[in-house]
Formats: sequence, C-alpha cells, structure tokens
Amino acid sequence: MRPTQVAQLLRPWKKYPDGTPFYGWGKTGTKRWPLGTKQGNKNFYKGTGSSGIGRWTRKGRYLINWGKVRTYVVPSGLNDTALKPLVCETTPMVRHHFKGYAKGAVDGKLYLQKVREYIEYGAAEAPEAQRDEENIKERG
Repeated sequence: MRPTQVAQLLRPWKKYPDGTPFYGWGKTGTKRWPLGTKQGNKNFYKGTGSSGIGRWTRKGRYLINWGKVRTYVVPSGLNDTALKPLVCETTPMVRHHFKGYAKGAVDGKLYLQKVREYIEYGAAEAPEAQRDEENIKERG
C-alpha cells in the first residue's frame, strides 16, 4: 500500500535539526538545478547552471567576488621572444580627410557625391579611387 501525497508532504516524524518539517526528496519544486533540454519549450532559455563571478545584493547591486575572476599569467620572458605582430609596424595609418563637409563622414553631401561618382565612373574608375603613390590621402 502506497502512502498518499498528503501523507508524503506531512511527515511530522522527519524534521530538520532546527525543528522545521522535512518535505522529502521527491518534490520537484524545491530544486534549483539547471533545466534539461526536454524541460520548457524550444524558446525558453535553460541556462547552464554555471554561476557568475559575483552575486546580487538585496538592493540590486552586483558584488564581484575577486576569487572567482579569471586571471591569466603572462609567460616569463615574453618581451624577449621573436614573436612578430600580425601587421607590419611600418604600415602607414589610413587617415580620412573630409574637407568641405561639415559633418565629416556622416555628411549627406559626401554620400551624394560618392553615389554620383559611382554612377558615372563605376567602382574602380572613380576619381577618388585613383590614388597617388606619393601622397596617400583618402576621403571617405
């Protein structure tokens, strides 16, 4: 004979050490584990159960536990290695000059000028696409 659900919920003979009643292992609402893939619909975010690097306070602030923050140790002798950067150090910086346009790169006149040049000359033959090798100045 199986006990009823009410009898399983009310077990006065099983209590926590502080005297509060123990409601058993089988109740599902007391678990705070991450949801499985079959629980909730496909759009419901189930989470991974992993905790962050801190906790929320009662007033809504987030306190960072610096013991949980990931830190990476720089290898010793990194300054003396023969590692090369992905971009050559002698590569000139590209500078954009927007002379005659009050709002710079977001000016509507610049946009219309670019559209006119594209319609008239195409992508590669536009006058602004032709650059001098000596004087590299780009505009927009």
